[in-house]
Formats: sequence, structure tokens, C-alpha cells
Amino acid sequence: MSDRFCPHCGEKRVEPGDHTLRRAAEHLLEAFTHADGKFFLTLRLLLTRPGRLTADYARGRRKPYIPPLQLFLICNLLFFLLHPLLGSNTLTTDLNTHLHYSWHQALAESFVAPRLASRGVSVEAYAAVFDPAAVTLAKTLVILIVPVFSLAVMAAYWPHRRHYAAHLVFSLHFAAFWLLLVGLTLALTNLAVRLLRYADIFPSALTVTRTAVAFTLAIMLVYLFRAARVAFDREAAWVTAAKVAGLGLALGLAVQAYRCVLFFITFWTT
Repeated sequence: MSDRFCPHCGEKRVEPGDHTLRRAAEHLLEAFTHADGKFFLTLRLLLTRPGRLTADYARGRRKPYIPPLQLFLICNLLFFLLHPLLGSNTLTTDLNTHLHYSWHQALAESFVAPRLASRGVSVEAYAAVFDPAAVTLAKTLVILIVPVFSLAVMAAYWPHRRHYAAHLVFSLHFAAFWLLLVGLTLALTNLAVRLLRYADIFPSALTVTRTAVAFTLAIMLVYLFRAARVAFDREAAWVTAAKVAGLGLALGLAVQAYRCVLFFITFWTT
């Protein structure tokens, strides 16, 4: 090669300085600053400018940001990295929750009871196998929430005549934010409960759950309202608010459907 870069593949010609420790440090610094710069820009807009990423994606301004699916997967990874601080939750539902605190509890019990009898084990022993498997499977199955929710988004904004991909991108961005919100809320809730216990204050589990759910729901609806106003054509505020209420309900139904699927797949694999 006569040039510094190959005209076919773009690979840089190896030079003596490329083997030095200094050049290795420069490459390491460049890798961190470039990748992290793009990531932090995307994350900052996701958290502070609802709907901006979706709007820019629709306009074709995509290079400065992490792609929607990749962003969702990163947020999903962060959520499950926090799992030791979160414990069992909506996305990593344990066996006890399936059997006693879910809409499909009767169905779950009808499957679990015969299995316990056939294996001659207690529900605690089976839970010791079921719960870790549910956490592992949830890491991949949680993405099922996105296409279900995107169908609700498409139904709400059908008169706008957007392609399904636009609704899917909006749903991926919102789901990424939602994962971070749920993870942060649960982590702060657990921390607050521990601090209260040190002060000899013991709030009931129902109070803690209701407070966390109310906080998450309020932030989620406000974020969804602002994101919809930016990502889609402007409508009257009350129309957007009505659609957001419907989308919040759709998200709840999508999560419940996901939890049911998670139960059966975990059941069949354990």
C-alpha cells in the first residue's frame, strides 16, 4: 500500500509506532471516549428529552445516537445487573408471586401442584430451582413487552399513518426508559426500607408497594405524555392525555401477559 489506509477495506497500514504502549493507551482512551460519548448523549436525551430520540430517528438523524434496539438491550442489561439490589420484582417474578399474587395464580397452581406431587418435593424446594431460572429467562423474554406495547401505540396513533417501524422505535425508547425507572425505583425503595428499619420504623409491605407503584406510575405517565407530544403530531392536550392513559393500561396488560409467558416457559424448563 502506498497510502496510510487501504482503499478497499479502510484498514490503516501498520506502522512501528502502532506497537508502542503509548499508542495502545491512545486507542484505549479513544475507545472509551468515543463509545461512551455516544452512549451518554443517547442516555441524556432519553432521560431528559422524552420523544427526542424517536423524532430524530424518524427525521433520519441517527448517527449521533445508539440504535433503539441496542439502547433497549443496554438498559435491560443495566436492570438485571441491579437485580441483587432489587430482589424479586415484576420482571423477575418468583414462584410465590405466580402462585399467590398474579392474575394467573389459579392456572399456575393447577400446573405446579401436580408437579410437586409427582416429584415428591415441597414448594420451597421447587422454588429454589424455579426462581433462578426465571431470572435467567427474564433477561431475554422481557423484550416481548415491546411488540405488544407497540401495537397499542400504533392503534392510538393510527390516524397519523405512520409505519409500524415508527411505533416500534417509540416503544423501544420508552421501554428503555421504563426499565431504568423501575430499576432505580426498586433500588431506592429497598434502600429507604433499610434506612427506616435502622430507625426502628417498619412500614408494611403493602404501603411500600403502593408508594413505589404510585411513584413509578406518575413518572411514567408524565414521561409518556411528553414523549408522545414530541414524537407524534401535536394534538389537543386532553387527547394526548387520554391516549397516554390507554397506553399506560396497555403496558400493564403487556407486563401481565409477559409474566404469564415467563411462568410457563420457566415451568417447562425446570
